Amino acid sequence: MNDKKRENRILSLACLTGRILLQNGAEISRVENYVCKIINFYGLNPQCFATLTCLIITLKNSDGEVISVIERVNSRDTNLNKVYKIHTLVENLSKYSFEELENILIGIEKEKSYSFPIKLLGNCLGAGFFTFLFKGNFSEFLVAFFCGILISVACKITAKMKLGLFFTNLICGTISSGVACLFLDYRFIDDVSIPIISTLMLLVPGVAFINSIRDLFSGDLVTGFSRLGEVIMIGSAIAIGSGISLKLLLNLGGV
Repeated sequence: MNDKKRENRILSLACLTGRILLQNGAEISRVENYVCKIINFYGLNPQCFATLTCLIITLKNSDGEVISVIERVNSRDTNLNKVYKIHTLVENLSKYSFEELENILIGIEKEKSYSFPIKLLGNCLGAGFFTFLFKGNFSEFLVAFFCGILISVACKITAKMKLGLFFTNLICGTISSGVACLFLDYRFIDDVSIPIISTLMLLVPGVAFINSIRDLFSGDLVTGFSRLGEVIMIGSAIAIGSGISLKLLLNLGGV
């Protein structure tokens, strides 16, 4: 009975690790590798299969019985700090007892991301300084900075409304292009392209694209193509949103 309880706790610990990794933007090969490494460390031989939204772990216990756990992952974000912390933890398993490891993982899962003011500042500065990268001027910096504020607020509202990735990026693309065109109409800026591009850089799914390529190269074809499809969907939403603003303002004679 004690052995079964121990094996179930090990399985739950590995599942918690995999769930945190999936929820925070880790590539699938890393998720499967770390889950198996934790279970192997405790003397068991697991099989792990992960996708973007599901984690399946199976192992044989001391009695030869097959036990499995399936974890559904409903929400995903990008928090590479949590991924790095788990990487450091898994690479130093021998330094921790089981209880310490469990408590640390629970603490990592409960860690809150950056507060909204910090995200707001990051978006504003990111969008603003992209204009200088594209050889823009100070007026375009101010427009992109202001669009960064609107993008942050829009993302906050759509997250509460649970609109999903497509409509969130559609709305943000519409806002960024529409606001930049309004500033052009009032002659505050001379070129609308640089503020629009600078603001849209905040929405580009760079990490997801890199992870999709890594998943494909590592042989995880299902997850690689799924993630690549997600990247294409986000890019399409951004393009459609920007196109809607530009078309409407063009028809109204504003651009």
